[in-house]
Amino acid sequence: MKYTEKIARETKDPNILVKILKRGKDDWVSCYAAGNPNCPPEILAEILKRGNKGWLSNGAAANINCPKEILVEILKRGNDDSVSCYAVRNPNCPQEILVEVLKRGKNDTISYNAAVNPNCPYEAKINWMMKVGKIVKEDPKKHIIEYEKIKEDNFQDLKDLLKNFDL
Repeated sequence: MKYTEKIARETKDPNILVKILKRGKDDWVSCYAAGNPNCPPEILAEILKRGNKGWLSNGAAANINCPKEILVEILKRGNDDSVSCYAVRNPNCPQEILVEVLKRGKNDTISYNAAVNPNCPYEAKINWMMKVGKIVKEDPKKHIIEYEKIKEDNFQDLKDLLKNFDL
C-alpha cells in the first residue's frame, strides 16, 4: 500500500503509523507519521534514540506522546539543533529540564523555546531573561524629571476647562 502525507497525518490506526515508520525513510510521510498523536511512544523513542537530526526526529520530538525520559535525554545532550528545539517546546517536557536549560544562561533558540513552554516556571523565565539581558534593572537615578517653575499663567487653559465641570 502506498502511504500519503494525508494518511500519515490523519490516521488513528497506530499500526499504519508503525508500518510507515518502519520503512526507514526520512521523508514528509514519515515526518507526519511521527508527529501523529496516535503514534506509539515506543516507536517515537526508537526514532529519537538513533540521534538523527532530520524532519523525522523533529516530528517525533514534537509529538505529545513522546516519552518524557527521551525528551530529557535529547536536551541533556546540550545540542543547539532543531530536534532539541522541538523537544523543549513539547508540552510534556518536564519543568525540571526546562529550568536546567534556562540555568545555562545561554541566549539561544533552545533557551528561548524553553522559556515559552507553558510548563516553564515564571521564576526560571524571569531569571533567564535577566541573565541574558532581556530584562534589566533600571537605575532610578537615570529617570529624573526636571520640573520648571510653573507660572500661574500656564494654568489658565486648565482653569478655563475646569470651570465647565462641577467639582
